[in-house]
Amino acid sequence: MEKMKAIVFRGPNDFSLEEVEKPKCNDEEILVKVEACGLCGSDIRTFGSGHNKVTPPFIIGHEGVGIVEESKSKYFKAGERVMINPGITCKKCFYCKKDIESQCENMIVVGTTIPGIYAQYISLPKEAANPTFVHKLPDDIDLDMMPVAEALASVYSTQDNVGVGDGDTVLIIGAGPLGNLHSAMAKARGAKKVIISEMHQNRLDMAKKFDTTDVFVNPSTEDLTKVIMEHTDGRGVDVAITACPVGEVQAEVTHLVRSRGKVLLFGGLPKDNCMVTFDSNLLHYKEIEVIGGFSYSSDCFKAALDYIVKGKVDAKKFVTHKLPLKDVKKGIELVKTGEAIKVILKPWM
Repeated sequence: MEKMKAIVFRGPNDFSLEEVEKPKCNDEEILVKVEACGLCGSDIRTFGSGHNKVTPPFIIGHEGVGIVEESKSKYFKAGERVMINPGITCKKCFYCKKDIESQCENMIVVGTTIPGIYAQYISLPKEAANPTFVHKLPDDIDLDMMPVAEALASVYSTQDNVGVGDGDTVLIIGAGPLGNLHSAMAKARGAKKVIISEMHQNRLDMAKKFDTTDVFVNPSTEDLTKVIMEHTDGRGVDVAITACPVGEVQAEVTHLVRSRGKVLLFGGLPKDNCMVTFDSNLLHYKEIEVIGGFSYSSDCFKAALDYIVKGKVDAKKFVTHKLPLKDVKKGIELVKTGEAIKVILKPWM
């Protein structure tokens, strides 16, 4: 029995690098040697609190890129470099037929319903081992930056839903990894001006390394409303995006968009504190749209991947730390303290 190394989640705050059985490559499947995996905020929550669809012991993780080690799929051959879309949709259910793949009723999720990417190898079932969910990459692309594509897919999809486009002024609350990705995507989609609000000065300072944000605001020392109105002739922004898990912020931004402006609620809230009170008259009379968004379709995943491959979004700027897989706890701490924007874990380092 061949072995590999993987991070095994055994319960909340109980996980470590272990030696486990290497997965097999069965009929119509592919076995991928993982070269880099992204440390995602949702995985950090699972490590800390568990997940209702994850039964320990289990290997989680869903942002991954690697090289095909073995293939029994007609679509791939050994040695090809590939990016994995972790959301494997059925294409047949009620929502898939309505082109709402993010709500697929039969979704297979890498790192949740099948073993994930925090490992040296991952086996993908026949439902995933096809060009819809596994994308071949150019030989000259830097694999270490490619896990950023998974988060960018959610950003692309949700901005598509609210119609971010040419000439827009966009407000983003939160300068973490997703907030900065929203800034890059908004500019790539044609936004005229991007404003980021972040109350933690170290994160705001880190965000200044990107050239896609025009205005930086620390609402703990500046009047955010005043800044917004000064930059929008007193009307408010076209689109406001909440890339932080704070209910009060979700309510606040409805006051910062123009009439018929749009609010994208991107950051999920804690389950024990997820109720938000909005000014209904404000939404009614200003005809404001409030839209939720968190995931993507297979088409949006491919579109976001192309943004990186073609250089429309510079993913390298987002990768601030590369660590061996065994240092996952150090990576989590770097994310929690705000020292890191994107941590990449390397199973073979």
